Amino acid sequence: MKTEGSSEGFRAERCGPDRVLLAAVLLLVGIGIVVVLSASNFRAAEMFRDPHHFLKNHLVRVAIALFGLWAAYRTDYRALTRRSRFLMGIGIGLLVLVLFIGWGDDERGARRWIRWGPISFQPSELAKLLIIVYLAGFLSRRQRSLDIFRPLVPPIGVLGAVIVLIALEKNLSAVVHVAALSMLVLFVGGIRLIHLAKVAALFLVVAAVSVAACPYQLDRILDRKDGREDRRASDYQVDQSLIALGSGGLTGVGIGQSKQKYYFLPDSHTDFVLGIVGEEAGILGTGAVMVLFLIFAWRGMRIAARAPDREGRLLAAGITFLVVLYAMMNIAVVTDAIPTTGVPLPFVSYGGSSIIVALFGTGVLLNISRQSYRRSFASADLACERLGKRSP
Repeated sequence: MKTEGSSEGFRAERCGPDRVLLAAVLLLVGIGIVVVLSASNFRAAEMFRDPHHFLKNHLVRVAIALFGLWAAYRTDYRALTRRSRFLMGIGIGLLVLVLFIGWGDDERGARRWIRWGPISFQPSELAKLLIIVYLAGFLSRRQRSLDIFRPLVPPIGVLGAVIVLIALEKNLSAVVHVAALSMLVLFVGGIRLIHLAKVAALFLVVAAVSVAACPYQLDRILDRKDGREDRRASDYQVDQSLIALGSGGLTGVGIGQSKQKYYFLPDSHTDFVLGIVGEEAGILGTGAVMVLFLIFAWRGMRIAARAPDREGRLLAAGITFLVVLYAMMNIAVVTDAIPTTGVPLPFVSYGGSSIIVALFGTGVLLNISRQSYRRSFASADLACERLGKRSP
């Protein structure tokens, strides 16, 4: 659709859904399906006598996630921001619920999943998306009062409640992700740096208490400080991941030919799936995955820049940060750049909560791009006339 404003002298042309973004995401999902099959078939055959057990579960979750993408694309993103407080309330309620009936690592006391029969869901993944929606709605409504700290108390209180509840789940990686994500959205939203520093202080206090209360989290941090020769057995999976990446060379050993998946590399189809990509497809394969995430970052920020309103800009930027930060954290863990923590690779790793949230967020991005406008001058004469009026 094209419209022309006579007073302004430009055409406004709808951009439509960002097909480059969608293609990059679908390629990542496709890579994930292939790698999950390869990385999990031996384990599935040993555990369930069905080499395709994990693949079948993954395909069901991908189908649900793609439906979520389509539903988000067809829904006006403003419907989310208008109900942001209600949705955030649901998210906080689920985080409270998981502390009482949640399922997780009993040995370490972690509770992260709500399980109902064969279905399990991680509320902290949903909370990350809801925080973006909540902050986008709040910052859009209060954009004229962001210089004052008092109006910022309610959202800071909500953020504090979310990170405290996630910390009680003993999920330090999610605490760090939520903190970084919130800080970026608040910064883009235009709050003063002094107020941003207060929010950062709150996050640091919660993270410090979480680390102090969970000895295994502190051990992982101290292990990195000790040096390679003093590393403990807790870093076995990182060592195996580096072996997998190194074994692949430039072009890899071939799809399905990984040796690390035979119980050498734990979590080979979940958190460390990139190690299998590197082993089977080499540097070219891991490089292609990274390029696809760079394309996601580029197109996501492009959508944010062209969004038709402030809430669309903040929502698009926040969802882009959500996916890209998680990808960066996963790549950093797999390559031993940061301490080991449970972080899936968006769109690629086996796991329902992560891929459903990531693809739903992609649908929101596509909806924003669908409603964006590309403005262009109707003619060179009008452009010169406008420039001439502005010149001294």
